[in-house]
Amino acid sequence: MYPGSRMGAWRRRMIMLSLCLTIFLAALDVTIVSTALPTISSSLHATAAEYAWVGSAYTLASTSMAPIWAKISDITGRKSALIAANVAFMAGSTVCALAPTAAVLVGGRVLQGLGSGGMFIIVTIVIGDLFELKDRAKYYGLTALVWAVAGAVGPVMGGAFTQTVGWQWCFWINLPFDAISLVMLAFFLKLDTRKIDVREALKTLDWVGSFVIVGGTICFLYGLETGASGAQAGYSWSSPLVIALMVVGIALLCFFCFYEARVAKNPLMPPAIFASRANIAVFVMLGAHSFGIIAYSYFLPLYFQTVLGFSPVISGVSSFPFIIPMTFATYFAGQFVGRTGNFQIPIWFSVITMTLGSGLLINLGAEVNWAKIVCYQIVLGLGAGALFQVPMIALQSQLEPKLISPAMSALNFLKNLGTSCSMVVGTVLIQSGLRGSGGGLTTHGAGGQATPDGFEEAYTGALQKMWIFYTCVCTLGIMSAFFLPKENIKGKRDGRQAPAEEQPSETRSSSEMQDGLVGEKQQDKSGDSDGKGQALEEVAVADLGQAVTLTDVEKKREGV
Repeated sequence: MYPGSRMGAWRRRMIMLSLCLTIFLAALDVTIVSTALPTISSSLHATAAEYAWVGSAYTLASTSMAPIWAKISDITGRKSALIAANVAFMAGSTVCALAPTAAVLVGGRVLQGLGSGGMFIIVTIVIGDLFELKDRAKYYGLTALVWAVAGAVGPVMGGAFTQTVGWQWCFWINLPFDAISLVMLAFFLKLDTRKIDVREALKTLDWVGSFVIVGGTICFLYGLETGASGAQAGYSWSSPLVIALMVVGIALLCFFCFYEARVAKNPLMPPAIFASRANIAVFVMLGAHSFGIIAYSYFLPLYFQTVLGFSPVISGVSSFPFIIPMTFATYFAGQFVGRTGNFQIPIWFSVITMTLGSGLLINLGAEVNWAKIVCYQIVLGLGAGALFQVPMIALQSQLEPKLISPAMSALNFLKNLGTSCSMVVGTVLIQSGLRGSGGGLTTHGAGGQATPDGFEEAYTGALQKMWIFYTCVCTLGIMSAFFLPKENIKGKRDGRQAPAEEQPSETRSSSEMQDGLVGEKQQDKSGDSDGKGQALEEVAVADLGQAVTLTDVEKKREGV
């Protein structure tokens, strides 16, 4: 029995509220600065490079640190790691709000990203630790719903703060709500609280893998950002700096894969999580979903502002036909999987509908057509919703408990990497389309500003070519769906078949008993006077997801 099954409804709700609040704040800071950036740049006299880094520094730090946070949470315990990540995020928010220069603001965004990387991944792992497989879909659905809402309201909030109380409130707003989340986590989340030897803990970290993946990710994404910035940053795709960054980044990421597979003793991403076609299919599906979802969230508002002339606030509101159906689809898909154990139906519905919705966007023109704007976004949102969490359940159903944490870490890393790459690829496709039609990104206006004659048509044509590309990406989800596992997850528990009814724990397999005894022996060596309670804790750590009673420990000691 999982901890979530034993706790009361009130405590379970408080835990989920704190986790959802954590996700909301981390997701909000991805988009809240988008509409505030021009004002921030003017206020702090930012250069073109600093302007670009205010947005990308957060994503770079968050993406590169996620696998390391997952490993830290394995060593120190989920609660301690999650609290530390929240504290880092709050510290970064404070630095950003008080920043006197653009350089300090970028530093604060890096610190925010370091914290948000842990917030995203540890919340995912905590839900896996707390709840049974069949129940996780609805809880992952809640966090995905919160993520979608944060992405939708972020630009609106950023524009509203900028026009009223000041851009600093894009960061001040995090502090009171993150403080509430921290207090709730401290009081209600009761997971493993481990007594650790710092030296031993440091030895178990994959230091080489950590440095390589951080360095490779930063080089690769910085190369993409610099190349995409073009003349604004003073570089082009053919410049030596961009080429060097891309080559070094790809080389380091390839070396990371080799090192994790062949050399690392405690790898950040064990090769076993990629051992089957079904597992790889989930990674491909979620990678394609993340690649597409950020494009719809970012480039649709850009279309509303640049082509249709909407203000930032109206542009955010115009995205609601996409966001609201997506949140409903996310919630009901989780409920469906939780009740039936069938994840095939929502996945097939989603990959087909999302591809259809992406294809419909190709038909958006340079004139305001509310029927198309609303209907196309509804189809797209209904398709995108279920893919936030249901494929994760399909992956977890194939894994042993000890592999779930690194698998979620790898999945989160891939999704963040796809998100970062997608924004760059989409921008490059638009720039290419505008050059082909004689336009240019630097010549346009938004929110009703004057633009050259014919620019809206040229920009619409560039967007249509981009939507064709993203529709092709969506077809990867359809192809990968053929390789997903076919079984029903009702009655399964993390890749192992659970009994029809909860059996006494002494009926566990001999291998599980062996794991428990190993935990006891380790605890006995530590000299802890409270042998019974600590032995129980070690058994729980050695065999995640299994309920163990004090009687079990005594029986094993007596040789039963």
